[in-house]
Amino acid sequence: MKQDLRQELKPRKSIWTKNKILAGLFLLLLPLAAVLLYPQVLEYRSSELQRLMTKGVRQESLGRAHGALEIYRRVLSEHPQQIEAAEALYRMARLWQFDLQDPQQALLKYLQLERDYADSDKILQSREAAARIVKFDLRDDMQAIGYYQRLINSGQGEQDLYLYEIADSYFRLDNYPQARIELENLLTAYPDSLLTADALHRKATILVLENRLDEAQEDWQRLADEFPDSSYAGRARFNLASLLEEKGELDLALEEYLKLENYPRPLLLDQKIDHLTRRIEMRNEGME
Repeated sequence: MKQDLRQELKPRKSIWTKNKILAGLFLLLLPLAAVLLYPQVLEYRSSELQRLMTKGVRQESLGRAHGALEIYRRVLSEHPQQIEAAEALYRMARLWQFDLQDPQQALLKYLQLERDYADSDKILQSREAAARIVKFDLRDDMQAIGYYQRLINSGQGEQDLYLYEIADSYFRLDNYPQARIELENLLTAYPDSLLTADALHRKATILVLENRLDEAQEDWQRLADEFPDSSYAGRARFNLASLLEEKGELDLALEEYLKLENYPRPLLLDQKIDHLTRRIEMRNEGME
């Protein structure tokens, strides 16, 4: 009997030993399995993130702004450290700005992007969008000046455009001297800017408001001569002729009027030419 009992106990002992060995092997292999499976987990999470972003863009293309917003919110909450989170936040801001027509919410999202994802490649676009919202949607020119100045300080983007927008904001605030100074800075720092003709026209207009007519005449003359194909060239030559007429330089004024071709207000131009011609005739006859 004792011998039989011993035989019965042997299998149980071997099973316990076998389980112990298997448990040990499992513990040894667990870190290796984790290392092997980790890339697959990352790949799954990455593919899941890409699926979410694709779904969000799809919702945008279908005009479902609120649906897209919900998906992008998921991206932000579930994957806040991924590069796609910044993209999602940028897309949310644009949805608020253009689709939902809520500039205040859009501004908050652009500012959040700048705060939370300073290394994103969307920072410049976000700063530009924020400046435009403050200036044109919220109509806060004083605050807009600060936003555009920050863009200038960044050293990136269209620096000449930012200077122009600052000048325009000062003009809208009736601060004509500062507006002129900003335009002068633009013309000096960026002589080849596409905004040169526009800046010259605005600067000459401000000079007239400041009663600095000789300087205004110089700017309009330069605009008419150097940028004949500009949309401002005709107005510049007309204003130049008007200034010359006011100063009594009738022959030069008539010459400038006659140079105008395809002026958008031909009846006014004809009246000016006829009136000035009669004045010159009267002067020549000694009657003026």
